[in-house]
Amino acid sequence: MHDWFDPDPYPRAGVALDERVTHLVFVGGRLVDTWHERAAGTEWAAYVERPAPPPPAPPPPHHVQVLDWLTEVCGGRAAVDALDAEPLTDDATDLPTDCPDEDSRERLQAAATLLDIVAERWFDDETAHAFRHALLALWVEDRVRITRPRSAAHLAGGICWAVGKANGLFHPAGPRRVGTVQDTLGLPGSLSSSGREVSGALHGFRGHPLQRRPDGVPDLLPLYRSDVLLGATREQLVSLRDRARAAE
Repeated sequence: MHDWFDPDPYPRAGVALDERVTHLVFVGGRLVDTWHERAAGTEWAAYVERPAPPPPAPPPPHHVQVLDWLTEVCGGRAAVDALDAEPLTDDATDLPTDCPDEDSRERLQAAATLLDIVAERWFDDETAHAFRHALLALWVEDRVRITRPRSAAHLAGGICWAVGKANGLFHPAGPRRVGTVQDTLGLPGSLSSSGREVSGALHGFRGHPLQRRPDGVPDLLPLYRSDVLLGATREQLVSLRDRARAAE
C-alpha cells in the first residue's frame, strides 16, 4: 500500500508527463494506492495530445539547387556569372619572391617541381597550370599548409588530389587513378588525408557547403574557386549555368 502522496511524481526515463496515466484508489474517501502506466495502448490513449510536427520545408527547385552548387564550385555568384570555357594558361603562375625564410622557399620550389612532373607524366600542360594555381592559392590563403606537411611530396600529393577531384580527373569520375600519382610521388599512404587538408584550406570559410550534390551535375569537389578548373570542366559548368538560368 502506498502513502497518500505520489511516490514517483516524475516520469520514468523516456516517458513524458503527458504520456502516462495515473491511477488513484480511494477507500472510504481515503487514498490507499496509486500507480502509473503508459497511456499508449489503453482506453485513455486518445487523451494524450501531441501536436503534429510541422511538415518539412519543400526542397528548392532543381535549378536553384544547381545554381547554389555552382556557387560552391566556382566561388560565388560573381564567379558563376564570369565563368567561361577558356582553358587555363600560365598567367600569374610565377612562384612568390617574398618567402619569409629559406625553408618556405625550398618547399614551394620542390612542390612546384613535383607537380610539374606529375602533370607531364599523367596529365597535360593545362593541369600543370591548375596545380600551380592551387599551390599559389595555398600560399595566399594559409601558408602553414605549405610548411606543415611532412615533405614536399605530401604537399604535392594533396594538391593533386584536391585539383583532380575538383575536375573529375580521378576514378570513378575520370580515367586516372589516384594510385598512379601516389606511386609517382613515392608516397606509401593514401593522398586523401593531405588532399582534404588542401581542399579545406582552399575553400576556407567562404560559402555554405551543401549537404548533397544535386541530381544531374558532375561529381566534382567544390573548392569555391574557378582558377583551378580546367577548360573542359568549365565547359560543363557553363552549360549547367545557362540551363539553370533558362529554367528561372
